[in-house]
Amino acid sequence: MRIWFWGWLVAAVAIATVSALLRDRASFPFAIGAALAAALEAVGAGPATEWLAFIAASSIVFAVANYARYRARHQRRGLSRHGVGAPHQD
Repeated sequence: MRIWFWGWLVAAVAIATVSALLRDRASFPFAIGAALAAALEAVGAGPATEWLAFIAASSIVFAVANYARYRARHQRRGLSRHGVGAPHQD
């Protein structure tokens, strides 16, 4: 195994550990991207492929996770309690 395999693996484990300990959901997608890059390194992919996979996987997982979290919290549920869309009371 080349040195980049161990670098990606250490990065994936470190990011996942810190994310779990701090309950930080925003950094976990980067652990998934680093794990994918480590797997690509293990099969002999080049550095450019690893970095592109890291960036693409991290971005996609980050966007999907945050979209799902954002959508569930900020869905429009009829009349707003903040006055927007609420009927005017005389």
